[in-house]
Amino acid sequence: MDVVRTNIERIGGTVDLASLAGQGTTIKIKIPLTLAIVPALIVKCGSGTFAIPQVKLVELVRVDQSGSGQKVELLHGAPVFRLRGNVLPLVELNSVLNLGMRKNYKEGVYNIAVLNAEQGSFGLIIDEIQDTADIVVKPLNRLLKSLLVYSGATVLGDGNIALILDVTGLAKVAKINQERSNAEKEDHQLSELKKKYSESQDY
Repeated sequence: MDVVRTNIERIGGTVDLASLAGQGTTIKIKIPLTLAIVPALIVKCGSGTFAIPQVKLVELVRVDQSGSGQKVELLHGAPVFRLRGNVLPLVELNSVLNLGMRKNYKEGVYNIAVLNAEQGSFGLIIDEIQDTADIVVKPLNRLLKSLLVYSGATVLGDGNIALILDVTGLAKVAKINQERSNAEKEDHQLSELKKKYSESQDY
């Protein structure tokens, strides 16, 4: 019990014991709110497992490049997806975290998590969607706190460690504002060209 008390006090909690002879012992453990429990989406990219807080998740989209529906496009070399008429910048989690090779988007099926950051909405391309879970948020080691893309870590039910993604940090690292501006500019130019071509065909 001394080991338990030491570890709980290390994170700012307390352990109270009340014992009565012949009746038993009552143990009260208090843990600080910094160890919050939040609902999250568990995903995989490369060989890593990550958690996305559901408060930042708008929706999930599955895109088949060989299908007849909307597809991932490249504008200024950056991937985008037209979601209900709006150009949505896309971010490859594998690319941001240097977990694998960059995709060419010519074929394949892609899982996109539409996220809401301070910079606006963007789509995060992930390899696999696993499940939803209520996770206990644990702070990162001081050596990792400088990494903008992570906000904490958690231990999953199977004992594996999952890093919790910081959606706002991901948007900053991926320069979402710049990508959005470039994509919207090129999209406007393409619309103008199509309009002029259509007008010339009328004559």
